Amino acid sequence: MACASHVVIFLVFSNLAIAMGANPPPLAPYVGKCKSSCEEELNLSLYLHQVVSGAAHNQEVILSPSFANSFGVMAVNDWTMHATNDSTASIIARAKGMHIQATQSQANGYAWFLPFNMVFEDSSFRGSTLQVMGIVNDANGEWAIVGGTGKLSMARGTVKFTTVQSSPNIESYKKIDIHAFNTTQPTVSIIDL
Repeated sequence: MACASHVVIFLVFSNLAIAMGANPPPLAPYVGKCKSSCEEELNLSLYLHQVVSGAAHNQEVILSPSFANSFGVMAVNDWTMHATNDSTASIIARAKGMHIQATQSQANGYAWFLPFNMVFEDSSFRGSTLQVMGIVNDANGEWAIVGGTGKLSMARGTVKFTTVQSSPNIESYKKIDIHAFNTTQPTVSIIDL
């Protein structure tokens, strides 16, 4: 146990060091006032058009190992997203990413793992993105929104999908319902600092 004289000596030297300015430097300089941000909700329905083969295909297999059940097959995709299930409709966004067959057992069917960026091209969100990931192992399902940029910064939420039209190994349309929350970034002027 420390004796009283040691405690007194410690307190004297501690106070002396503080008085002489021996404070540790701050970890980072203070840049400006903290502004409160605002959260917005996004509800949007689109149709994802996946073209597996043909002249207008929008995905390409880049790795095709010879494992059972096509385990490990990897493809890159640049799927289009439209307001309707018509490929001639204006492109609202693109799903740029990849999909990987991630199930070894044929008893479990297929399970495609999809990480992709939904890159918006329409005027409302042009250049903004949603980062999406999840599994496709059925005609219907749900993916997670794990991030966003631009007008959709720091997004989180879900994308529910339903296959509405499918021609196996040719093309398919999935209706996707996006439900997300994102944080709008406050504008800070030099005057506010």
